[in-house]
Amino acid sequence: MKHLVSVIVPVYNVQMYLDRCVQSIVDQTYSNLEILLVDDGSTDESYSLMQKWAEKDSRIHLLQKTNGGLSDARNYGIQKAQGEYFAFIDSDDFIRPAMIEKLLETMLENQAQIGVCDMEYLYDDGRIELASGGDFEVADIKTHPELIGMNNSACNKLFARSLFSDIEFPIGKWYEDLATIPMICFNAERIVKVNEPFYVYYQRTGSIAHSANPKIFHIYEAIQRVIDYIETHCSNEQLKNQFIQEMKHCYIIHGLDLTTLRIKDFDRSENREYYLEENMKCLKQFYPDWENDSMVKSVGLKKKMIIALLKRKQWKAVLGIYDRSK
Repeated sequence: MKHLVSVIVPVYNVQMYLDRCVQSIVDQTYSNLEILLVDDGSTDESYSLMQKWAEKDSRIHLLQKTNGGLSDARNYGIQKAQGEYFAFIDSDDFIRPAMIEKLLETMLENQAQIGVCDMEYLYDDGRIELASGGDFEVADIKTHPELIGMNNSACNKLFARSLFSDIEFPIGKWYEDLATIPMICFNAERIVKVNEPFYVYYQRTGSIAHSANPKIFHIYEAIQRVIDYIETHCSNEQLKNQFIQEMKHCYIIHGLDLTTLRIKDFDRSENREYYLEENMKCLKQFYPDWENDSMVKSVGLKKKMIIALLKRKQWKAVLGIYDRSK
């Protein structure tokens, strides 16, 4: 295999983690790599570390830009990349040695445009949790529209360059992966899965994923962005409706469930009741018929109780249930 793979790594103030990340890329068993380290206006020693790595390995190329966020750095990397395939690695995470080789090999064997692997979540206390990349081997998304709602991380995948011809990550928004990867999957003729956890996602304390911020409601815009794209680009009405319904399920999975769980983990000093109320307003705005979604009707007794309380605006009661279960 001599296909050039561009590994795009946005870097912003990650001096504590950058060496581990870059080392894991340099150590890949597949060597034909172009490693693009994109400094997104770091104010710590990240760029100095990047320079040291570039001196060690000629495959490493340094890019610098003013701070614009993760999506902006990825988009800049895509513009500069020369590879036939793209991988996106976040700079506080790392990957197992065989990730690129195994994904590319499986993609080529099956003439696929996306390769997917499982992930591991690594916590500060050393805990590791497996996160599935999906339950399939080889799939044509046109006959398996449910895959549009699979694990939407950009980082546990390898992509054919052609899939990004008209798609960029949204700048200034949270949930940039959810807003983009389903669209990429929609355009892929075939997707393959390697059932190994090659990508290690470091859940560091204090990251934006664990912070109270109104940007958590960007999740609804992310889902709607995909729905709008499908509305425009899918000519088969039956298939279009299937894709859109799968994305509407994401309102339930991500909006009603995961966002509510995230709010309950906010510090007690935060106005958690306010966030719960705003979340339900957003859900109603973006998915007026959410109560009739099949996923809502199929939840277990505890979730049924929580949903009933949310509908009745019983915020304290909802938080009480969650807090007692901690």
